[in-house]
Amino acid sequence: MLGADGSWHDVQPAAGAVLVNLGDLMARWTNERWLSTLHRVKPPIVNGTIARRRSAAYFHDGNIDALIETLPSCIGDGSKYEPVTVGEHLRAKLAGSRAGQPNTKAPREAARVLAAARPDRDRA
Repeated sequence: MLGADGSWHDVQPAAGAVLVNLGDLMARWTNERWLSTLHRVKPPIVNGTIARRRSAAYFHDGNIDALIETLPSCIGDGSKYEPVTVGEHLRAKLAGSRAGQPNTKAPREAARVLAAARPDRDRA
């Protein structure tokens, strides 16, 4: 995963555990208490040999008309996010990634991607 320091970090789940990558809407719900992380998947190498790994991707976007707003228990001094529907969130996200345009609705994610692309960063 890409850490706040801009470096890639290996993540090894505990034996018998399941590793879950949270979606972007979790940041809105929790006022960034829980964040999605930029991640990449590389096969584990054990004693110089690529080891087997199992991975199952499951994506669920929810009801397109559902309103996503910060949970009352996470507001504190105020929410960092305006309420948005699932559909509005997806349209804003796809407008940037699919149309090759900067996504002005995702400055935190964009900054982390740009920082990770710098040649002076660890690219393990």
